[in-house]
Amino acid sequence: MKGGGCKDAFIAWEDCIKQAEEKNEDIVEKCFEVTSALKLCMEAHADYYEPILNAEKAAEQEAVKQLEKEKEEEAAAATEKSESHEKEK
Repeated sequence: MKGGGCKDAFIAWEDCIKQAEEKNEDIVEKCFEVTSALKLCMEAHADYYEPILNAEKAAEQEAVKQLEKEKEEEAAAATEKSESHEKEK
């Protein structure tokens, strides 16, 4: 990360994360702006950061799939519980 065109943005992001961790602050809230700046920089230098951007995109897609799966499981469990409750009546 420090070898590309986003070295300064990465160092600022890294420093923000460390400060938030040391003070037990919400990292997402505290570091939102530097995270956004780093992401924009990485996208502007996609030729260098492409492997990282691709890995991040894949991780986001996997997280979405996992959330959808959990929602489906919760809906199925709620339906099953509702049907079970109706049978008891």
